[in-house]
Amino acid sequence: MTEPQPEAVQPPPAPTPPHYAQAPQAAPHYQQAPHYQQPAPSAPHEQSAPHYQQVTDEQRRIWDTKGKRGMGFGAAWFLGGLLITLITYSNASGPSGGVYIVAWGPMLYGAYRLISGYLMVKKSQQ
Repeated sequence: MTEPQPEAVQPPPAPTPPHYAQAPQAAPHYQQAPHYQQPAPSAPHEQSAPHYQQVTDEQRRIWDTKGKRGMGFGAAWFLGGLLITLITYSNASGPSGGVYIVAWGPMLYGAYRLISGYLMVKKSQQ
């Protein structure tokens, strides 16, 4: 009779490396960054501004139109305030005297609209 042979002992399997040592895997579509947060593809020879900083011709036309319209309204407000001031001053400066109004509010608002409209037109031409 033969005596049963002891089975060969297998060494334990090698430990698996921790998960952070493994190569990164593509995230499922629901975990990926939205398209507006992903870098825009660009040609290696060309350095261009990011897509959110690029201005289209349509946007330039809009800025030009809004700027010119703002300058027109600004001029109207400024001239309206100036006209009120001049009319009331001429009435008050007569022989009977009187009170006049310096309409600085409409003139100030008009100047603001003139300047902001000019800057928008200038921005559209860059």
